[in-house]
Formats: sequence, structure tokens, C-alpha cells
Amino acid sequence: MLKGSATAAAAVVGASVAMKGMKLPRMEDSSSTTTSTTSYTVTNTATVPPQAMITTTDPFGERTVTLNVNGTNYNVNVWPRTMLVDVLRESMGLIATKRPCNRNECGACTVLIDNKAYESCNFLAIRAQGHKIITGEGGAADPVVSALQQAWVTADGGQCTYCGPGQISSAAALLKVNTNPSIDDIKAALSGNLCRCGNYTHIINAVQLAATNLGGA
Repeated sequence: MLKGSATAAAAVVGASVAMKGMKLPRMEDSSSTTTSTTSYTVTNTATVPPQAMITTTDPFGERTVTLNVNGTNYNVNVWPRTMLVDVLRESMGLIATKRPCNRNECGACTVLIDNKAYESCNFLAIRAQGHKIITGEGGAADPVVSALQQAWVTADGGQCTYCGPGQISSAAALLKVNTNPSIDDIKAALSGNLCRCGNYTHIINAVQLAATNLGGA
């Protein structure tokens, strides 16, 4: 057994010596960072590939619907049972909308529909026709969402920020009807949004800061 251990140790040492003679690429020479950034940017832009328009008389069949997302109309093919979260993430590449629980319990899939907060994992995509949808990527299309996103950065509203887009959507729905919310108002509005980091105090501070920046406090 000792002999085997010695042999293994010698192999490790030998490998280490051999690697000393190798020229490893410098971190800055790697293009992984650029690729990641480019991929992230493209992924978070709603780019729907051309799809053949589908019309059907079958109430259970696939069909083409038009969804207004972040100020732009998109034609997407959906089944009657398709949830909005799946269309946003899988068909449109808008991955800010998360799907952790997929059963209407965590709030991370929350988006704005006509300025009200809805969990998109429990909202049929075909129901969203004729309504205005704002996702976490839609800050430029909505001044309240934009103000909250900036406040999230300034007030450290997110640690991992996985729940951030859903939290911001719920907070935006609040600020659209209550420009000067109390702490209790904020807690009530965000009560359906869970933060695994437990960053609730900073989240409340961020909502208060956004309200102030919007001129509501």
C-alpha cells in the first residue's frame, strides 16, 4: 500500500514538473469574458426568429399570437397551455424573468402586465394578447422600472440579484399607484417575492430611494 502511495505521489510530482515547462495562456489573452458578455447581451434582447404564421380552428392547437413586450410587438407561436414565462424565456430569450419554483410561490417570474404585477409561470401566454408586458429587460421602456433598477444598484438591493427582476416588477406595480409608500406598504407589495439571500432591508431601502428619485417622497 505504501508502495502504491509513493508511486502516485511521484506521478503527481512528475506532472507538476512537466507543467512548469508549459506556457499557460494569460488570463487577459482569453476571449471567454468577451464571449460571455456578448452572449449575455444577445440573450437578453428579444429577438424572435421568423416563424410561420399559424391559424387554427382547433381550440387545443398551436397558434400565432402577438405580444407587446417592452414596447415592441412580437409574433410568437404558442399552445393554449403555454405559460407566459416559457414564451419570454424560451421563445424570446428574455431570461431576466426566472422560473425557480414554477408553481406561483416564489415571485421570481413576476412581470408587469398593464402596470400590475403577475407571476408569469401562472399566466397563460394567450391571455397576454392585447396587453402591455414589461420584463426585467424593459427599463428603457418604463421610467419607474428604470428608476428601481438604478436604486437597486445604489442601495445594494441585490446580493446575487437572482430575485431582482421579480422584486423590481412588484415594486414598480406599487410605485405606479403609490408614489410615497411606507415601509409596511413596501413589505405588503413584495410579500410574494422571496429572497434567498435575505437582503430584505436593502430591498426596502432601494424601493424608498426609487420613490424619492421619482419625486414621490
